[in-house]
Amino acid sequence: EGNYSDGHCFAWAYQEMGIGPLIGMPVPGTCTFGGGQGLLDGISYGIPARGVKDTTTGRFLENWQTEPDIEVRNEPGVVDRGRDQQLERAVEELLQLVGG
Repeated sequence: EGNYSDGHCFAWAYQEMGIGPLIGMPVPGTCTFGGGQGLLDGISYGIPARGVKDTTTGRFLENWQTEPDIEVRNEPGVVDRGRDQQLERAVEELLQLVGG
């Protein structure tokens, strides 16, 4: 959830392809690819050149967020002690999938 555009594209694609359960928090984003341009006076701007569409609805992913299959929040006070609750849950889920 700490990412944006590319983080959104990755999470969405992982879920869309059915690779495994998506674990974490909602990931907002654009999943739109753009390029930056610069003007002579130093001002720069970006223009979206390519967007990604949902394969089911045909809707662009712009202004969507990807909802995880299993919502797990990394809590302050836990993360700063070196634990990643999302990763721990992911390992639990994967062990169940492989029968471990």
